[in-house]
Amino acid sequence: MYLLYIDESGDTIPLSQGGKKYLVLTGCVIHEKDIHQIESSLRQIKSKYYQNPEIEFKSNFLRYANPDLNASSILKLNSREKYNELEADMTKYLNKIPTTVYSIVIDKKSYWEQYPSQNPYDIAYVFLLERFQKYLEEKDGLGICIIDPREGQVEKTFIGLDLDKIHNKMRWEDGSVWKKCPNIVERLLFSTSDKTVGIQIADLYCYPIYHVFEYDKTKEEYWRFNEISYQKLYKKNGKIDGVGLKYFPDKTKKDLRFFS
Repeated sequence: MYLLYIDESGDTIPLSQGGKKYLVLTGCVIHEKDIHQIESSLRQIKSKYYQNPEIEFKSNFLRYANPDLNASSILKLNSREKYNELEADMTKYLNKIPTTVYSIVIDKKSYWEQYPSQNPYDIAYVFLLERFQKYLEEKDGLGICIIDPREGQVEKTFIGLDLDKIHNKMRWEDGSVWKKCPNIVERLLFSTSDKTVGIQIADLYCYPIYHVFEYDKTKEEYWRFNEISYQKLYKKNGKIDGVGLKYFPDKTKKDLRFFS
């Protein structure tokens, strides 16, 4: 059984209300036989630096662990040397663990110009589930999806019910914008990131992808993307575009330095 842990960066808030330019939904595929060792290894890192294997590790938590930043955080370390050591350990860990990553990048402005009344989270989930289905077909395996049903960084919005409806329809029937996904079993499972290591890991791959698009950077300009996320994104013939990474709508791709 393959497990797809899902998390997002960005938001679905309109740009006119201070929302981000992009919504990025990322899924991290892990085989059930590997999850215990993956979790055990991360618990060792957490214990090494914080003496607490249960503490939550996500991208923004780790950034604020940097003692050079003024922002307060329960993860803040007391020396730059220790922080650099943590960064090195986490980079090695994320590169080593057996996982495949898929990511959907939605240009919200362009999306709402075409589909003004629709939630970009829904289409991002459809694209992600389709890619998981293709992965399962290649592996001749079955899969389960696990997601944090809360969207937003501060004021969390519950989004689980809408996604569950889409998920269940995709399991059983073709739709106008998707193909049936029969290798995915069970209804969509919900768990908060603080309780689920797999979702924390998905976030650690997701944020660097969001960062290069939100701040219009090339692959090489953000080391966390280049050295971590890019290494795990699904590739076909050495390329991620359209397979491991789906950008939508693609009419604005030409304006981005990432695709130049």
